[in-house]
Amino acid sequence: MTDNMIFLADTVRAFFLRQEELPTLDDISKKAEEMRTALSALYPISDEEFIKVRSELWNDIIHTINGNAITLRGRDSHHKSWYYNSDSDHFYWNRYKTYLRQVKHWSVDVVNKIDQTTNTVMDDLGDPKDDAPFQRRGLLLGDVQSGKTATYTAICNKASDAGYRVIIILAGMMENLRVQTQSRLDSEFVGIESKHTLDKKADNEIRNLPVGVGKIPPIQPEKRVACFTSVATDFNKNTLRALGLSLRTLNGTALFVVKKNKSVLNNLYKWLRDNNANHETGLVDLPLLLIDDEADNASVNTNSEEKDPTAINRAIRNILNCFKKASYLGITATPFANIFIDPEAEHDEAARDLFPKDFLTVLPTPEKYIGASKIFGYGDADNWDNKGADLRVEGEYGDSVIPIKNEEQQDFYVFKHKKELANDLVDIPPSLKEAVRYFILATAVSDSRLDEKEHRSMLVNVSRYTMVQNVTADLIDDYLTKFKSDLENYSSLDIDKAMQISGIKALYSTWEKYDLSSVSAHNWEDMLKNYLNKAVKRISVRAVNQKHGAATLNYGDEEGLRVIAVGGNSLSRGLTLEGLIVSYFYRNTIMYDTLLQMGRWFGYRFGYEDLFKIWIAEDAVDWYGYISDAVNELKDELDDMKRQHLTPKDFGLKVRRAPGTLLVTARNKMRTATPVNRPITVSGRMLETPRLKADPDALEDNRSLCLSFIKSLSADKSISYLFDRYTSAHIWKKVPKSMIIEVVRSFNSHPWNLNFQPIALADYIDKDSDTLEYWDVAIPEPRRSTNRTITIELSEGEISVHPEIRNIKKETEVKNMLKISDRHVRVGSGGCSKIGLDQTEIDEIRERCKQDNKRINDKEYLNTKKYLGKQRHPIALIHVVEKRADNQDETIPRYVYALGLGFPEDGIERTANYMVNINELKNWVDIVDEDDDDDYAE
Repeated sequence: MTDNMIFLADTVRAFFLRQEELPTLDDISKKAEEMRTALSALYPISDEEFIKVRSELWNDIIHTINGNAITLRGRDSHHKSWYYNSDSDHFYWNRYKTYLRQVKHWSVDVVNKIDQTTNTVMDDLGDPKDDAPFQRRGLLLGDVQSGKTATYTAICNKASDAGYRVIIILAGMMENLRVQTQSRLDSEFVGIESKHTLDKKADNEIRNLPVGVGKIPPIQPEKRVACFTSVATDFNKNTLRALGLSLRTLNGTALFVVKKNKSVLNNLYKWLRDNNANHETGLVDLPLLLIDDEADNASVNTNSEEKDPTAINRAIRNILNCFKKASYLGITATPFANIFIDPEAEHDEAARDLFPKDFLTVLPTPEKYIGASKIFGYGDADNWDNKGADLRVEGEYGDSVIPIKNEEQQDFYVFKHKKELANDLVDIPPSLKEAVRYFILATAVSDSRLDEKEHRSMLVNVSRYTMVQNVTADLIDDYLTKFKSDLENYSSLDIDKAMQISGIKALYSTWEKYDLSSVSAHNWEDMLKNYLNKAVKRISVRAVNQKHGAATLNYGDEEGLRVIAVGGNSLSRGLTLEGLIVSYFYRNTIMYDTLLQMGRWFGYRFGYEDLFKIWIAEDAVDWYGYISDAVNELKDELDDMKRQHLTPKDFGLKVRRAPGTLLVTARNKMRTATPVNRPITVSGRMLETPRLKADPDALEDNRSLCLSFIKSLSADKSISYLFDRYTSAHIWKKVPKSMIIEVVRSFNSHPWNLNFQPIALADYIDKDSDTLEYWDVAIPEPRRSTNRTITIELSEGEISVHPEIRNIKKETEVKNMLKISDRHVRVGSGGCSKIGLDQTEIDEIRERCKQDNKRINDKEYLNTKKYLGKQRHPIALIHVVEKRADNQDETIPRYVYALGLGFPEDGIERTANYMVNINELKNWVDIVDEDDDDDYAE
């Protein structure tokens, strides 16, 4: 932006920063136009420049947070509310609040919401000024890349105000993430650049160089946070000894930002115990706040019951237990590991000691946050309002996802490879080349509409091995060099001559393919002559892993960094890629937490929401949609339990019984081959078979079973039949459970359909005498019927059925498996459990959910007791599924049959006893341990 544009933007921004009410878009436009006119004599700007200024102001100022934090609390009779009545002067928080408003340009609404949320969290921590000892345990759950760091930075500021004297931040397992966290806290909490604080040779002026909040008045030199780590060094007791640093002589707050590395943590524990503890009690008397960022990673005891706790878990507990007063606050976007801690495991002290027994808080989602739901949609949500919609409810950014075909990768990055693949790589796949070209173009377009000082990044994650990452980076750099050369030498030529150059022609082809002219204020010729060459010149390719050191990506040291970052786990947890506009992700894992954490593309895309793209393995697309549903369900459960005044312990036990979480358990048990025997909640669930054996005989058995079952339904005169046009389904009413048990027990499901175990479900139905005596059975049809029908024979006559069109393909990671999928691991459309209810009942449930601001999904339609005051029949769905016409794989039959079982919710948690045989699963899947990674280093 020009100086005049910057001045106008700052002037308008300063006006609204003084207001306590959140302005509308119209308010901003009117004020900007008014000030543009007033300043036109000295600071003239064109109409095109004004549009850019207004757009940036909209993104800066109109930024809200939806909803409030939700907290479950334990029943600790000793803990009393304390924070709201504390006598703090709030120096650190007021300084940080001013910084957020004036420097980061956060809206009033967002700052106020963070203030409210963190006040609640502070009150749930222990009171540092209380004489009584305490050990508090809590967990904050937020979305990936949604601003959790800002939340815990606010907590650091408030904790220092309130009297916490020691703050330890566990900043992930990688040094580059630790450095990024330290640098962030330098700016937003300490106020001093820590680069030189532990350098014995540095003079006081350099050591006290103000940064960030340190420049916010009023400056109070006596208010000081002492850094015991820096961006240059992790915790090192020898360094502290040489500088004579000790907690004993400290007046303010001590800050440690350390890696979750067993050696570092053990050294920190020994230093705390040996140099700072009271000789009589053996405890450090200063109150401790330990914030565990990425708390699900390495902190939780993952060893089996008969083994010792993991070294990192033990080290964290040692540190907490050597303080008289300590609060532990876990921060995570993927709480599955933390919640899977069994709070009742009396034999497992390590588990109990980090379970969030005192409070569990879900942070509200910022309005402009682009997360999994906005990209992959809600697979379980009812799509009743989508005219003719047949499959899933896709997110508003669904067209940003570009699936990478598995067959394209056969000569490049197959999912299961060794580090020696690096020796065979001589080129990058066509889809990666396209992604690089798109990044060049998107960078140029964003340069033309935003400040060129903004960072732009592209992520490339194709391997967990450092050697492969480094070779890939070199190959991308070679490919990029061609465009740098072609644009430098030929972009200024006459357009017809320039278009004869292969690199420029390739860029134009990508420009046209993604219709970038529709989102750019400039046509192709203008972009080529004025922006592309400048944009590509600045792009560098960097491998981001332990071999290349922590400073590979240091956005703070460079202005307007343009980088293609190639890495694996170094890019997968906590590390923020500034201005991430393109992602290329070809990894395959079915672990919830691994997949979500690898999604660095979740976050904020101010000014380029219409430009960002994700090239992603087509197999991973399905799992991201599935996981999006799992996390949303988890949050919904927590919201419901909050209303019932339940505790984190209740929540943990409930989530452990969710069918989908068997996937997490099974993967965690693979090393030990320990069988999993667990009660699984079925009430209020729609359980399906989206995974089928690819064996032709098994598929034929299922077809014959389903057709025979349908025929037997029509032969029973006590069972009524109708075709319901409102829900578009063939329905048989009042089917006795004996018939359901037979078809469920005989269905040939794939073992990796962990949440649909035919024998366990058949046994459960057989034993239940309260709610499952009679069933509705239905064959769903798509709401927008195709011309194609199949004929199903009845005992007398026949029916014509329109099959449901689905993407049926072979799973690459699991052997002999067909999967039915479309961005979510589901068979039926969202809300298909409405089938069996009449139109009046469906409309009533929809209206009630709308009033309660709840998503309408299968669970709501199964809870008629809550919404209609009466119990519904359970529903069994026979899905007749046809593969898409563009599927040319002749080994996959044209039609397959799948089941869905919907169990009513009646307020009682009803469970079936599931048994997962780990050894059997090993016969079907090759398990790759994501943590056994060449990218990690001690």
